[in-house]
Amino acid sequence: MTIAASVSQENEIRASIYWWFATVFTKELDKQQLASYTSGEGAQLLKQLADTAELSSAVTMIKNNLAKLSAFKHPELELAADFCQQFLSDSKVGAPPYASVYLSANKLMFQEPHEKMRALLVSQGLQVDPNFNEPADHLAIQLDYLGNLILREAPAQQQADFINQHLLCWLPLWLDALRKVSKGGFYQGFAELLVGYLKLELSEL
Repeated sequence: MTIAASVSQENEIRASIYWWFATVFTKELDKQQLASYTSGEGAQLLKQLADTAELSSAVTMIKNNLAKLSAFKHPELELAADFCQQFLSDSKVGAPPYASVYLSANKLMFQEPHEKMRALLVSQGLQVDPNFNEPADHLAIQLDYLGNLILREAPAQQQADFINQHLLCWLPLWLDALRKVSKGGFYQGFAELLVGYLKLELSEL
């Protein structure tokens, strides 16, 4: 195998991880998706990430919450309720996953981060899926974009700039808001895992 092929394979794995994170924050998980985190591909990936010391506590939080959910007859409905309360509510009672909410003075949507993200998507010939009717600065769209950037093997500096300028500039604020409403739940665990993973990625780019 050539060196170029090895790099491409690594980037394919990295991109898939960001797309995996994106699916968690796109919409409520169905029964099959949730099951994958206890006995499927999701569980395997969590196990691999837990081998990294900086990520292990976040994975433990996720697994502990999965164990609590298993006590319910319909755990996917319990988790869907958490998703709605945390991400589909305003910033007074939830933690909406939009950069504009945390980077604008009045915590409003469709502000400068949204416009910058729209411009980036256009520059790469990308667009938001019409079936996902959300602003361009939604976390899932940003993660999807980063995955595409990686798969296209954009320069490391370009990837690092995006992580710094479009993700880590607001995700710690979002995580603080989520901690107040989540109380150690499934989505807080994934948010902690994402932020930890981004910081590790940044240190290696």
